Amino acid sequence: MKAMVHCLTSILSRLFLFTLVVVMPALVHAQSAGDGQPVKALSTSSSGALLVLRDSGLFAIEGGTVVEVPLPPSDPGARPASLAKGSDASMYLAGPGLGIWRYDSVSERWQSLNDTLPDLGVTAIAAHATQPDTLYAYHGKDGMFRSRDGGAEWVKVDNGPQEPVQAFLHSDMPGSMESGWLFAGTTRGVARSMDCFCFWGDAGDLRGTVSAISYDPAAPENVYAVVEGQLHHSADGGETWTGIEIPQTVTALAFSPAQGLVVGTEHGALHARGADGEWMPVHE
Repeated sequence: MKAMVHCLTSILSRLFLFTLVVVMPALVHAQSAGDGQPVKALSTSSSGALLVLRDSGLFAIEGGTVVEVPLPPSDPGARPASLAKGSDASMYLAGPGLGIWRYDSVSERWQSLNDTLPDLGVTAIAAHATQPDTLYAYHGKDGMFRSRDGGAEWVKVDNGPQEPVQAFLHSDMPGSMESGWLFAGTTRGVARSMDCFCFWGDAGDLRGTVSAISYDPAAPENVYAVVEGQLHHSADGGETWTGIEIPQTVTALAFSPAQGLVVGTEHGALHARGADGEWMPVHE
């Protein structure tokens, strides 16, 4: 009987060691990669850290170190969905049921910018490329709003494109009658307007739901859009588009000062595009 107990104890001990050596590292690696959750939005912080929004929260990645950024207080039904960085490197977060919030890196607190919005039904936010106090927000029911004082007061300026806006950006690309251009990713494709809100028209002939859109601040004519999970590039400000090969379904993208174009995928992975066009993983 004692021999049987000793044998059973030995087997259990070996199984425990096997779990520690083989299984636990795999679990730690899975957790560090975001548990396979899709990347909802990407941006960068004032320090150049990559900001990654997932269902599990907001994370800053820099030098291989991951730090969780606590989300602002909200009701259980709130859905953070959109990130933007102002020209002064301020960070903004928006989404249905959440409205719009700005992060104060000094106090490490969120400030609500919702006092003059109709309600919290904001689906996307964009920051002006050169004016730190100018912000744009798309409200699902009421259209486009603009603030010229950092979000203290919002004023409706336009109904927006005919189709709902999923993501959009402001660019200082030349040729505008005012100070730049707005590119909107809609359920039909990419729409474009000067920021005087003179007219919304199609930016090229991409068709499908656009889940993310970004551009190269150093070369504003270079615009990137994710359409039905596929990445596309325009070198002429949205007139024509070409597909970019990437082996995974893309869900988000942003330009990093250090890494260039970075994409997030439906499986939670992050990849940066090198100067040679090759994709390299961004390690968390």
